[in-house]
Amino acid sequence: MAYSTSVKVRRDGQLVLKDGTGSPVQLTVAYEEGNISLDNLVNSDAQTVVRDRNIIVSVRKGDEEPITGSFSYYFRAFTSSDVGGIRDFITGTNAYSANVSTGASGTPFVEHFCVDLQFTVEGTDLGDAADHVATLSKCLCTLSFAEGDPNTWTLNFTCYGGIIYS
Repeated sequence: MAYSTSVKVRRDGQLVLKDGTGSPVQLTVAYEEGNISLDNLVNSDAQTVVRDRNIIVSVRKGDEEPITGSFSYYFRAFTSSDVGGIRDFITGTNAYSANVSTGASGTPFVEHFCVDLQFTVEGTDLGDAADHVATLSKCLCTLSFAEGDPNTWTLNFTCYGGIIYS
């Protein structure tokens, strides 16, 4: 596939959360700001700096670090027992209580409830051979809430299973 000549913008993106069942339960994130950020995508190993009397003499690879990121979406409800929302999905509660954690199998095992996050950027409508997809696995999510106009949730995630691009 040739390298794209079309610059992408936030309206080209879509976020989908997935659980760990054989045919994953999916939730497309709606009413979001289009501000996803991803950190530690390359050279993510920690750096161990070796010094000889305060002079750097070597830099070694340290511990492997997980991919982290966040995105914001607009508040509509705290929870919903019948149809479920993002908070319910990332905790496996209420309408999503039958969801399976993506961290429960394989390596690394993650005891906390995890989801996969698929970020798709439109490409075919812009002349590319395919859409651009990044799938982050075994993501442990936390939520923050902020009142404002509009009220917003910020979903922060740490992904222990890595990322696959397609």
